Order: sequence, then structure tokens, then C-alpha cells
Amino acid sequence: MLDPDHVLRPQVADAISEARESGLQVHVATGRARSGPWVEQLLAAGFGPAGVFLQGLTAFNDSGERIHDAKLAPSVLNAVQKACDGEDVAITAYCHERLLCLSLNEATACYAAYGEAQPEACSSLNDYEPNKLLILASAEKLPELRKRLEDALWWQPARVVIALDWTIEILPARMSKGAGVRVLLDSLGLKPSRVMAVGDGENDLELIRMVGLGVAMGNAVPRLKKAAVCTVASNAEAGVAQAIRELALPRAANRVS
Repeated sequence: MLDPDHVLRPQVADAISEARESGLQVHVATGRARSGPWVEQLLAAGFGPAGVFLQGLTAFNDSGERIHDAKLAPSVLNAVQKACDGEDVAITAYCHERLLCLSLNEATACYAAYGEAQPEACSSLNDYEPNKLLILASAEKLPELRKRLEDALWWQPARVVIALDWTIEILPARMSKGAGVRVLLDSLGLKPSRVMAVGDGENDLELIRMVGLGVAMGNAVPRLKKAAVCTVASNAEAGVAQAIRELALPRAANRVS
């Protein structure tokens, strides 16, 4: 939804307004927390409290009530810390709307620039109950680090997902954006077959496969494009606006007529 500079472009905001005016519901399903500077853009675009955040690990209904809250087992955090011991990486932990880390450094500062939940230093991550872990590393280190983490978590109730080309996320097993969106849809009384979802990352796979119309952005990873029904322009070219105007709105109009 946001462009490469993490901005909600006017074309996208206008298309979202057009969708709402036609009677369609528009909700956010994101890996981000519902906190940080980026949330101001959601409010400006007219988004209400309902939405799915943290890769589907937490969700809110129309009243702003948290209706879904999946957390990692303590053993997962211990296994990740052991696997990353001695490595030049930063382990951060999302705990609801907070992003905690042992120290603030160049990596956390770089991530903070995304306008996400702003990192906070703490004495020990083990004092908290994280929803997910975010590992910050160099792009060159990522493939080997992913393999090591997958090996370390083989018997743990967790899964490893690549979000950005320099970040690894550790999620509770069987949790995904798709799972979180299903909880939200149940609360809204909507069927997945009547939903269009637009995504670009590996973390959108389950969601794209679950809904009736899965759409990949032009900048999406190859696996997502293969799973999607169709592909629109990239996030640099307001692809979400294209999906709404060329796919969602015509289908809504046909149902009315």
C-alpha cells in the first residue's frame, strides 16, 4: 500500500476512498505494528480501528477491541538467541505495539526510518512475551542465517519468514497474515471468497491463497506472483490503486447490476 519511501500516495488514498464510497470495506493487513509514525497516514486516509497487524499475529475489530493475539513460546526466544550468539545481528521483539531490543544501534536506527514502531532498549527480552521476533542483518548474511535459524527452530512451535531483504521474522507456528485476516473476516461476517487481497512479500502467500482474488504487486517476489491470480503495477506506480479501480470496483458494480 505504501510506496518505496513508505508514503501513502494520493492516487492510492483516492482509490481507497472510491472503494468505500461504492460500499466496499477496505482494511489493512500488514507486518507492521499498529504504532509509529506510519499510523498517521492510515488515520488521514480514513482507516478505522479494524485491521490485522504484526503478520497476522494481532487483529482489532471495528470497535478497536483486540480480537486476536498470538505469542511466541519462551523456548523459541531462547533458541533464537542461542543461534544468533556471536553474530553481527540485532534481535528485536514485537510485543503488541512496542518494538524492544537490547541496544539501539545502526541497524535499529535504519529500521526506525521505516516509520514503524520505534525501537526501545530494554535489559532483557526474556522479561516480555513477544508476538514475533525481528532479526536485523546484512543482505549477504541472510541466506546462511535463515538456514541456521530454521535448523535451530526445527522442533520449536515457530516459523521463519523473510520480510525485507535484510530482515528475518520469527512467527508462531501456523500463524500468518492469512490466519489473522480470517479472524477479522469472521468478526465482520465476511467470507474469504468475497475478498480481494493485494501483497508483495513472501509473508503474503497464505493471505493471497486464502481469498477469492489474490493480487500481486509488480514489485512482488516471484513466489507470490506465481500464487496470485494476476499482477498489477508496483508500489512505486500506485499498484494498489490499479487493483481497486480495475479489479475490485468493476466486480462490485457487476454484483449490484
